[in-house]
Amino acid sequence: MALARTIRARILESDLFDFNLKYLTYVGLWPKDSWSQEKLQLYRVYEVFLFILSLAFIVVTGIGTYEQRDDITMLMTNLDKTLVAYNFVSKIILFTVKREHLNKLIREIKLSEDKVNIERKSLMAIHVVIITGLSTLVVCAFSLLSQYKREMTVEAWMPFDPMKTRMNLLLAAQLLAVCFLVPVLYRAFAIQGIVCGIIMYFCDQLIELQQRLRDFDYIKERDREAREEFKDIVKKHIRIMRYVRMLTDIFKEYFLIQNLAVTVELCLNALMVAVVGLEQKTLLATFLGYLGLALINAYIYCYLGNELIIQSTGVAQAAYDSGWTSWPTDLQKDLLIVINVAQKPLALSAGGMALMCIETYSQALYNAYSIFAVLSDMVD
Repeated sequence: MALARTIRARILESDLFDFNLKYLTYVGLWPKDSWSQEKLQLYRVYEVFLFILSLAFIVVTGIGTYEQRDDITMLMTNLDKTLVAYNFVSKIILFTVKREHLNKLIREIKLSEDKVNIERKSLMAIHVVIITGLSTLVVCAFSLLSQYKREMTVEAWMPFDPMKTRMNLLLAAQLLAVCFLVPVLYRAFAIQGIVCGIIMYFCDQLIELQQRLRDFDYIKERDREAREEFKDIVKKHIRIMRYVRMLTDIFKEYFLIQNLAVTVELCLNALMVAVVGLEQKTLLATFLGYLGLALINAYIYCYLGNELIIQSTGVAQAAYDSGWTSWPTDLQKDLLIVINVAQKPLALSAGGMALMCIETYSQALYNAYSIFAVLSDMVD
């Protein structure tokens, strides 16, 4: 509760996306334009250093996975654990490539002077804090369990024998943690925080547009003011549509990797449950723990994408619900154009192959269950 109050107090004093951008800055993904040249150079060194650590994690775990190629259970267990890192690092690289485009979008949003209520700003911050804390707890829990059982958290190559002594095993776990937590896990959730925050902003502005359309009242005596107000509503709708297209262009590959990673994770877990069986409870708990995190992350994106679709099409209904019957003919024609445009939903695309929505999420779960059923029959 104390942490929540502290976060809320800081949010009251912050700008739009300020908390999420600070998180990105701390994990080496968002240099500030106001910094001096020397500070920017030091920050680039920090950013490159974290990137090298993330690549090192992928390399050493890749070697460790290859060394387990003769043990199908250990091989797939390691693949299940390292898939998270491959997914996150791929999205971090894409984010770094598209960072300047995102910075341009955020600058435009801030210059628009759109307002977001404190509850939504709190949700933008608390969401990323909770998902980071939950993921850290899961990773730490499985790491402690591995230490207790004298096993490697993730099979990885080390320049020493991790199984020789307890201290060697602890050192190996610490090295893996250093290469994974901040360089991979926290950076990935910092990116998720800003992406989800921007989508929440879109939904809020579309809700505001709906309310303004419903409340719009044309009075002949104030014809000029009414027309200016309606023009402002239309201009804001066009601006939000442009923002959504910009975000989709920036993150379409990001969302595609997200969907592919969840699909592979579901298929891999279905295969492991079918092969391993229910006897190895600890192993299954590991699978389900990482699967749960993957499903939560996928659900967040799909839920927000679905909310964006609902609120964007809601603009058409709000326009129809306005008191348009008493408007001049030219305004009615303009309103008809708004309705026609708003009937096409604003949606986030995953590489042009799927939309980020609840239907896509449900289809992924259905496909995973189908694969599990087929594999289960084959094993039996």
